[in-house]
Amino acid sequence: MRDLLDTEPELQKHFAKMDAPIPGEGMVSDPDDPYPWEQPPEFTVLEEAVDYLFVSLTEEEALAGLVDSALNGATIMELSKLALFKGFTEGKWNPDLMLMLVEPTSYMIMGLLERSGVDDYIIMEDEDEDLFGAEVPEEMMEGLKEKEVPEEVQEKISETPSLMARQ
Repeated sequence: MRDLLDTEPELQKHFAKMDAPIPGEGMVSDPDDPYPWEQPPEFTVLEEAVDYLFVSLTEEEALAGLVDSALNGATIMELSKLALFKGFTEGKWNPDLMLMLVEPTSYMIMGLLERSGVDDYIIMEDEDEDLFGAEVPEEMMEGLKEKEVPEEVQEKISETPSLMARQ
């Protein structure tokens, strides 16, 4: 028995790998005890979710955390992602509503920080970066800035009646 405990480091690493989850184990969970995000969300209407966020962000402890984080260099978008992802993992909203909440949450956090006396906050680290950290290639940015809408397309757009126009 002592020989098994005194194995070489290479074997110890190999045995440590054997303690990994079974392939596909993460794809199934107990249907009697689902995760919060595997159930219908608590909020499905944007306005109700915004109201919930406002109430939760204005709680004394949450507001103190926001101010502290902003003073320590956290960006508005990082704070928004944190609050929204937390709500998603708690089953408050689905991913679609979470994306719709990004803008109102960001403005809400900016307003709360300004009310708390924090005026020098950072919105995003890099303007050429999207919400989830993917960098936009420089060639694509230049191509987007240089492109103009062809006249044919502009004419079709001006000729197309609005969806809101009465018939």
